[in-house]
Amino acid sequence: MPNVISLRERLEMIVDESYRIMCNKIATDEFTIPNEASMQLQLGLILKQLGKLYEFSSQEHFYVEFESVQEISQTAKSKNGKGRCDINLTFTSGDITEVVAIELKFLKKDKNEAVTDSKFSVYCDIENLENYQKNNPNLLCYEIVYTNNPNYTLVKDTKMCIGSGAVLLPGKYSYTQNRKITLCKEHHLQWDVYNNKHCFLKVKF
Repeated sequence: MPNVISLRERLEMIVDESYRIMCNKIATDEFTIPNEASMQLQLGLILKQLGKLYEFSSQEHFYVEFESVQEISQTAKSKNGKGRCDINLTFTSGDITEVVAIELKFLKKDKNEAVTDSKFSVYCDIENLENYQKNNPNLLCYEIVYTNNPNYTLVKDTKMCIGSGAVLLPGKYSYTQNRKITLCKEHHLQWDVYNNKHCFLKVKF
């Protein structure tokens, strides 16, 4: 007989399927996403509904938490050493606990948008996620980005490139004199594009 799927495997399945559902809901205009808070709410609701289906006994419990505070080293995004994780997932089974941290970005197309600043914000999210993982090496991390501006998906020789196929290498990145980040891991970026206008990025590590 096959073994019951582990909590960690189930968490990966929950996040991956919830991400696909959200992408399709947005691409078909089932969801209207005016801002990042709306994206956070819609994805959180999908995660909660789907996560409950993966509870296989009365001893198992799946939780979704918004804006959970994480104690970390000082980062470009969290200068006070307190990160606020957009979505935190906890799955328990008896004395076993698995946790996922998800940071979100909505890069809205606008004539006044600060493109480089928006790209830098994605790097900042990944830096925070790496720091969450330093405190909990078993933590599963995701950066999820949605934009209605396909230009973000293109690989260009510009500062803070996040285009499809780009690789963020370990090292120090300086945006301005007072805005710098340090990445410790290698991250491969691959966008999912729907209808040539709805673009989604999921970075897992």
